[in-house]
Amino acid sequence: MPVLLILLLLGVLSYLYWRRHTTTLTRDCRWRRARSGPGWHCAFCGAVDDDARPPRHCSRRAPH
Repeated sequence: MPVLLILLLLGVLSYLYWRRHTTTLTRDCRWRRARSGPGWHCAFCGAVDDDARPPRHCSRRAPH
């Protein structure tokens, strides 16, 4: 029984680690409305989005 609990804990922790590194959502992005026209820009990474609503995910390209 303890072996199963340890395996379950390792599985959950590895899933959380994988999700953290593969998601595009970043807490560093600070979306601001563009002054010069419609759209949004990120003050942190410089990404630009032309949508009317503020973006929920980072639009910058991931490094390869």
